[in-house]
Amino acid sequence: MAKITLETIYKEIKDLRALMEALVETVDILSDPRELKEIRKGLMDIRKGRIRSWDEFEQELRREGKI
Repeated sequence: MAKITLETIYKEIKDLRALMEALVETVDILSDPRELKEIRKGLMDIRKGRIRSWDEFEQELRREGKI
């Protein structure tokens, strides 16, 4: 059986807090109809192949002088 130390308890609490923050953020996003609509639009773009690689996106920004 693993020894329980204050350090391991602290780490577990810290990890649990990060998980709870992520869950709250997820609930916030899923409860906002506008955000859900945009997520659905993005998923449809992926399904229809309206995507590009990061490199293509970066090249476009460079051509436009944005980076």
